[in-house]
Amino acid sequence: MLGDYRHFGDLLTRNARLNGDAEGLVMGDLRLSWRQADARANALAHALARRGVAQGDRVALLAENSVGYVEAFFALARAGLVAVPINGRLTADEAARVLQDCEATALLTDDSHLATARDAAGQVPSIRLLASLEAEQGDVIGHDRLLAEGNTASFEPRQPIGPDDLLVLLYTSGTTGFPKGVMYSHRRALLGTVVHVLAIGSHRRHRVMLPSPLYSAAGFAGIACAVAVGSPCHILRFTVESALETIARERITFTNLVPTTVRMLLDHPARGQHDLSSLEVLLYGGSPMPKDTLRDASQVLDCGFRQTFATSETGLAGTVLEPADHRAALADPTRAHLLASCGKPQVGVGVRILGDDGHEVPRGEIGEIAVATDANMIGYWNRPEATAAVLHDGWLRTGDVARQDPEGFFYLIDRKHDMIVTGALNVFPSEVERVLRTHEAVADCAVVGLPDSKWGEAVTAFVVPHDGCALDEKAILAHCRGQLAGFKRPKSVRPIDAIPRNPAGKPLRRLLRQDAVRAH
Repeated sequence: MLGDYRHFGDLLTRNARLNGDAEGLVMGDLRLSWRQADARANALAHALARRGVAQGDRVALLAENSVGYVEAFFALARAGLVAVPINGRLTADEAARVLQDCEATALLTDDSHLATARDAAGQVPSIRLLASLEAEQGDVIGHDRLLAEGNTASFEPRQPIGPDDLLVLLYTSGTTGFPKGVMYSHRRALLGTVVHVLAIGSHRRHRVMLPSPLYSAAGFAGIACAVAVGSPCHILRFTVESALETIARERITFTNLVPTTVRMLLDHPARGQHDLSSLEVLLYGGSPMPKDTLRDASQVLDCGFRQTFATSETGLAGTVLEPADHRAALADPTRAHLLASCGKPQVGVGVRILGDDGHEVPRGEIGEIAVATDANMIGYWNRPEATAAVLHDGWLRTGDVARQDPEGFFYLIDRKHDMIVTGALNVFPSEVERVLRTHEAVADCAVVGLPDSKWGEAVTAFVVPHDGCALDEKAILAHCRGQLAGFKRPKSVRPIDAIPRNPAGKPLRRLLRQDAVRAH
């Protein structure tokens, strides 16, 4: 396959062999060499096997960023188990839906998610093991005990792990709002890692800060690339203060942020008290970076900027806007348009703009982005029809609408299926609308994302109240609480006389967005 990698878990083993005593995984006072991290991943793999978690089982992770999270992911990879990262902001019912869909047999959690994990696991009969990546809590076994139960010898599963065996299910929401598991094999994840390493310029000399949630595609990409090249990884539970302190104290040279967090960092009153001069590369993605934010960042941070575009379905592969492109755009007004671009295809990746008929459109015309790479997903877990709808002859239709200019740069325009990106997290309107419609005062509704300086897009609900009902925004927002994760809940509720719809009865969200932006 790829060198001497038998499976994804060998990325960590290679570092133990070649860079054993070098600093590997760091969080707060915990500093592990690559050899120590590898040994702990082995111990976890042995412990899970002893507790009856069998090769091929799905093991979910519902936890905040931690060294234990990374150790667990690599333990699962080398044991032939399938990792299922769960968004830490989901409610218990939402998490249970994921666990039920993949028929998980084990759930790894932490202190802050223990109550949610207990509730979710209690709804799913297939869950046989609930364990913590932190302290032991009553009948929930803790991380230290799991490490003690295992041993540090190399773990070999009963059956050799094949390159096309399943490694991870990354859950995303479909157009109906229900989650779909995006399947990646060991081979595809390894190929995607190599492609992404080249795209973002990863190398061993970097000192990396990883603030992205490890349950996300960005978090997975960050840890995969850092481990692949052997960069010291400083894992963070993001706050602006912790990011500023870590960059200054650890002399961080590389980090990835989303536009929202870049703006928060720039605007923080304590920013000037921290020496950020070590930073060489700031990688961003998740949503377009406002031009003003990029210009402000270039004045404050003496570093190179890279932007990548990919989707959960294309894994780590997509497009990249290089530092040279950023420099040209910032220095030359005639090249300023590049700041709105997501760049050109990464090495080994094909990118096209397709029309509704599936054929490539001429440059300059708007269509749907399609990506061809061996790093694309295998498909959606147990959803062959949904898979067939997006995969055609090796090309994956992303659902993102864009255009390509004469020079070959791509520009994102909109989401084909009205997905909202708020703080780099995806929200589908139909999921929010289903909850809104259960409120007694709501006769009809539609949810859209409106431009927001902090979040990129703010989830906004347009509501038609029942006759005789006054629209009580606080009551409707309270109704959403507990039924929807915080990032999915509307930031505001706006009254409207009627929801515009097409002849098929589907809401015309584009019109709502256009009218709201025009009125503003």
